[in-house]
Amino acid sequence: MGIKGIGIDIVDINEFKQTACGKRGKDFVSRNFTENEIAYAASIGIKPFCPLRLSANFAAKEAAYKAFGIGWINGKDVEVTHDAKGAPRLSLKGEIGKIKKKRKIGGALVSLSYTNSHAIAVVILTS
Repeated sequence: MGIKGIGIDIVDINEFKQTACGKRGKDFVSRNFTENEIAYAASIGIKPFCPLRLSANFAAKEAAYKAFGIGWINGKDVEVTHDAKGAPRLSLKGEIGKIKKKRKIGGALVSLSYTNSHAIAVVILTS
């Protein structure tokens, strides 16, 4: 398994919360996150969602685009899902999915972490 790209991003949770919960927050969230991501973020009982989880997902989306060496295309094209044990996975669709196929990227590994103040994500593209 060879490495074809690495991306990392860190998000200030307070700034993210101001954006996601602010005046235009609903538009920001619906434009950048899939229904599944929003539902997963809300699953811990904080309504309408948990900024910790969405901020980590946002960092993963940014890290994915950095790993590809391109700018942001569409937030919903990079979806963070979780396996049965809760480990994060990336689903790449739309334009980024086409780029993945064109560049013969076999997979995208993701690691997420957060504290009370910051969320971080690392994405590794493999052959």
